[in-house]
Amino acid sequence: MGASTFIESEVTVPKGQKLDLIDNVAAPHVIKNGTWNGSTPDPTTEPGAPTVNASFTGNDKQTVGPFNTAGTFKLYCTIHGGMKITIIVK
Repeated sequence: MGASTFIESEVTVPKGQKLDLIDNVAAPHVIKNGTWNGSTPDPTTEPGAPTVNASFTGNDKQTVGPFNTAGTFKLYCTIHGGMKITIIVK
């Protein structure tokens, strides 16, 4: 993660795997299930998605998952408008 964006906007992980979220800068983030629709947060959790509620203070890392269901899942930062990532599980 950068200061207000995910460095990768989409990642693919194998079914059953976890995902490391790494905050590379001194910026706080709160990552949850959902996405941004323009400037409006959409906290929808897709069926089969692991519950994600990860807080970062800067220069830290957390692991989310495992992603046990194949599909497409979205995460977003509740602090930074437009900061979102898509996780494709195969």
